[in-house]
Amino acid sequence: MTKLGILFFADRLPPLIGGMEMHAKYFIEYFINHSKFPILSIITKNLKGQDCIILDGKLKLINLNKLSSLFNPAIIFFNSGRWIENLKKLRDIFPKVQFIYRTGGNEILKASLISKTIPNYIMRRSYWVDILNNTIDLLITNSTYTETRLSQIDIKCPFTRFVGGVNVSVLKAARILDNKPFTIFCAARFVPYKNHSLIISLVHELVLRGYSFKVRLAGEGPLLAQVKKQVDKNNLNSVIEFLGVLENEKICEEIINADIYMQLSCDKVTEVPGGSYIHSEGMGRSILEALTAGTFVIAGNSGALPEIITSDNGLLLDFNDFQQIVNQVEQILKYPKVKKPLDNKFCWLKIFKGYEELFRHNK
Repeated sequence: MTKLGILFFADRLPPLIGGMEMHAKYFIEYFINHSKFPILSIITKNLKGQDCIILDGKLKLINLNKLSSLFNPAIIFFNSGRWIENLKKLRDIFPKVQFIYRTGGNEILKASLISKTIPNYIMRRSYWVDILNNTIDLLITNSTYTETRLSQIDIKCPFTRFVGGVNVSVLKAARILDNKPFTIFCAARFVPYKNHSLIISLVHELVLRGYSFKVRLAGEGPLLAQVKKQVDKNNLNSVIEFLGVLENEKICEEIINADIYMQLSCDKVTEVPGGSYIHSEGMGRSILEALTAGTFVIAGNSGALPEIITSDNGLLLDFNDFQQIVNQVEQILKYPKVKKPLDNKFCWLKIFKGYEELFRHNK
């Protein structure tokens, strides 16, 4: 049996590049050979949804019941809610181990299940709440907003909060372009709550008012084709460029070279089997990267974004008056903001040093 340390449970791992995967990537890099809290192993799912362990860099099937004969962890860290249906079994296997779960909140509100069939959404969400309350010792959230939402559905686990993170070294290393046009950049999945259609409408109105600039949109998703049709309809193909999925290094380069980072996320009622929930921006990773880079941010006044965006670093837009939105953004185009110096506030290193203190305190 190996020494005390961390068993790390992930859903998906890099090269996927969502916020959850980026957290997994940098968590593993920081703790893999840590002197007091080394990662003992990584447990994940394969493409068939089967439980797997990474051994010697290879993915191998694992029976979760055998983990206790292989490892004696001090902490089991869940990077995803994908393991909700395994938590009770894992708690029985490891009754005295500290269970820590990091969440942005939406996956709990969505309350998806893989194996179990619970048609009613409220009952399915109650299943999640009951399992979490009876297995998890600590929930790591990314915002006060997320904690409030989870408390409202009767989550009673203790909360702690870490806002971030950003790989500052990637931003520092980004190539800076010369003689570029005034540029607005957004990196976000093309899904309803990211609200790309409003960006296109806003750009169209600003072009009609005579402003000249470029818009660069990175990402993919189910609404991509619909947004491209909107661009065609408004004759904006010479203004808006679709970049597809970019590696994080390229996203950081785009952010460094942008004059504005724009992401108009909104609170969106989202239909799920047997009901609906509100999907919100818990804490956008690319927005954190833009704030770190000193790039002015224009964002929707929704979710947790008011906790990080102020009049000093950005502009929060309310969505109830389109012409007011256009007028507000027009002022930024007229009087562009000076780019601020790089800020280390949201860097991964600070977050993981905070985790380290947390693990030490709860050991």
